Amino acid sequence: METMTLTIHVPKNIGVILEERAKGSGKDIAEYVESLIEQDIDKRKTLDEILAPLRRNFAESGMTEDELDELIETERQAMWEEKNGKAKS
Repeated sequence: METMTLTIHVPKNIGVILEERAKGSGKDIAEYVESLIEQDIDKRKTLDEILAPLRRNFAESGMTEDELDELIETERQAMWEEKNGKAKS
């Protein structure tokens, strides 16, 4: 993986907190700050980015939208019947 080097300046008290948290997580400070940045980037994914693997898997499954609708409805009905004590016919 290609990397980029960044130098940041933080107030001393923030640096102390980062060092403590890094140590608590078993990382050095650079690894800890990198993980914070990655978490922030992951949180900002668009809905399309989040759903892309699901859409890809659906397309690869060969299932049609009608078949998916039927599957969901069948499972929804089964859950309703289970919750309400009705035996499946």
